[in-house]
Amino acid sequence: MAFRLPCHDKMQRRLLGMGILSIIILIYWIYWSQSLELNNMLFVLKLNNTQFIRDLIIQPSNAACRSKPYIIIIVTSYVGHVELRSAHRRAIPKELLDSMNVTRIFLLAKIPPHEKYINQNAIEDESRAFGDILQGSFIEDYRNLTFKHLMGLQWASTNCSEAFYILKVDDDTVFNLERTYKLLKSLRLKGDFFMGYMLNNTKPIRKHLNKWYVTWEEYPRNDYPPYLSGWYYITTPNAARRVTNEAIYHPYFWIDDLLITGLLTEALNIKLVQVPKGFWLEYYELLECCLRDMIKEKIMCDATVGPNGGRNNLIVEFNDALNLCWSTKNCSARTKEKDLSKVCVAYRARSIFSDGKPEIKYLGTGVKMTAKSLN
Repeated sequence: MAFRLPCHDKMQRRLLGMGILSIIILIYWIYWSQSLELNNMLFVLKLNNTQFIRDLIIQPSNAACRSKPYIIIIVTSYVGHVELRSAHRRAIPKELLDSMNVTRIFLLAKIPPHEKYINQNAIEDESRAFGDILQGSFIEDYRNLTFKHLMGLQWASTNCSEAFYILKVDDDTVFNLERTYKLLKSLRLKGDFFMGYMLNNTKPIRKHLNKWYVTWEEYPRNDYPPYLSGWYYITTPNAARRVTNEAIYHPYFWIDDLLITGLLTEALNIKLVQVPKGFWLEYYELLECCLRDMIKEKIMCDATVGPNGGRNNLIVEFNDALNLCWSTKNCSARTKEKDLSKVCVAYRARSIFSDGKPEIKYLGTGVKMTAKSLN
């Protein structure tokens, strides 16, 4: 007669088998999920290293950061701005860069279909001649400036990771490298930071016809966080690396300086630092007044940064005038009576987003000038 297990023994064996099977499934699921998480992490790490500098058309050859540079300058430049890049190279020649242990690259994108005055062969010739071109594979467009900006920060923080500082400027910005160098040597800042011209209490523009119009879908907050003008700012390679890594997980925003120096630094709790008072001239007309005083009245211009107002050669003229004052020691300090705010007055205030033209009164010569008459 066949032996039969009691019903409760069968039930126990069945439950035991189901328990063992459940444990096996659980172990397999844990292993699979951990492997998936590891693969995702490796993919993200790989993405972080290539997101903004993959598929490059041209990479710098003479700016490989073979030594440990003190400053790496990244200059955002429209692909067709050949004259502006030439002006930067003449104002701050390679010999000066080498003597100060500074590297400079120009950030370009792909030539847009409507561009008639430049071709890729010309850009490649420029790259072979100077070795300072970094060209991304995305199309040149105002709303692609964020890609270009992040490309430059990522390239600099990856290829020049041992640099002390990164200086980011626009190609239509006038600045002096020696004064920038002196400022950095005097810094006592520790850790990661972004330093430049700080903009506080700004709001999104909701007027449809404005160049800076931002929809609620693009930016659902009423106020912008504090941020720096993208004309000119200084940061560290580590801060740049953190920002470009964070940008991958942050919603894209087309106003590049606001995203990078405002929204991303806010998310990462990276401190913003204001440049010293008098270091920066917000208006082109003020820079013109300062330059004219150096040339005509031998009054030293204390400013270091300002916009070129559409004058491509202004960066050359400004640096030449400064160098002449330094070499001849023939320029006097600006007195309170000839304070720039008094002799060159902007009557109509402008914000960084304004397209209005201020009226300028240049009291140094008694000639009243408008923005139109200065061009």
